[in-house]
Amino acid sequence: MDESSTDPEPEPSNGVSGVIRHVIGRGTARGIPELSEVVIETSDGSEIRASIPTPAGERVIAGIVPVEFNYFEFAECPICLEPNAGSREHVPPYSIGGRVLTLTCEACNNEFGSRFESHLQTWYEHSTGRVRLSGPTVRGRRQAGEFLFRQTASGEFVLYQTGRSDPAIHEILENGAFELELQKPDDSAVHLAAVKNAYLAGCVLMQEIPRTPHADALRAELMAARESDRGARLELGPIARSLRLVRGDSKPNPGQINLIGIPESTGAISWAISFNQVFAVDWPLDPIAVGEASTSGT
Repeated sequence: MDESSTDPEPEPSNGVSGVIRHVIGRGTARGIPELSEVVIETSDGSEIRASIPTPAGERVIAGIVPVEFNYFEFAECPICLEPNAGSREHVPPYSIGGRVLTLTCEACNNEFGSRFESHLQTWYEHSTGRVRLSGPTVRGRRQAGEFLFRQTASGEFVLYQTGRSDPAIHEILENGAFELELQKPDDSAVHLAAVKNAYLAGCVLMQEIPRTPHADALRAELMAARESDRGARLELGPIARSLRLVRGDSKPNPGQINLIGIPESTGAISWAISFNQVFAVDWPLDPIAVGEASTSGT
């Protein structure tokens, strides 16, 4: 007769216990990542120090152009051109430290905010997006909030759980063996949200809503995204797709918007709009004539 095995289940081999000794986070300050740096002293006396990952790619120094991005109201919504623009628009989103820069209509404000800018926030925070966990001791998948990607000096990734989670998550993690299912931010939604904010900032800087073929085409792409089916895959239009979205490695400065000049390999300078000193988007409107950038780096 076959007998069931009575051997005890193996203990997890990757568990490490320790005490958090140092944390840098946003506290109540908007626009600062929730967990910028953490130092954990482990039970064996060693130290785990993890911080926001350094952006990959080529490092460049951008010059800041001395211009002001001040609040400005238009006679119509800058995106859809409807005359009932009465909704306060944070640029970038309030969730990542933006300030009210202009007014848009309620439909544009709500649709872009709920559908696309939440993805921009997740990207900004270096987060996995929404996560569900399952394990052998708990039935079904349980909501686990989000996990923040942080990195040690040696390049190892560390995940920190944040947000509301099911009470069973602690038991799942304590068991040491689990499956993780995540809904990462949509890259196209991140890009579109960043372009939308750059477009609004550009209009505010010029204090006008451009009526050129290029600007008309970009507005048409934004409106196509706004009106698209929620369940459909978001497709970027050619103009939005051509605008670069880059991430910087400076400390966040919430509410700061700058026009910056980026030196190209050809020797020319391309223009972009920088938000919080964290990310920048190519100048989204028609070419502008700008004087020489200052030597201030970002």
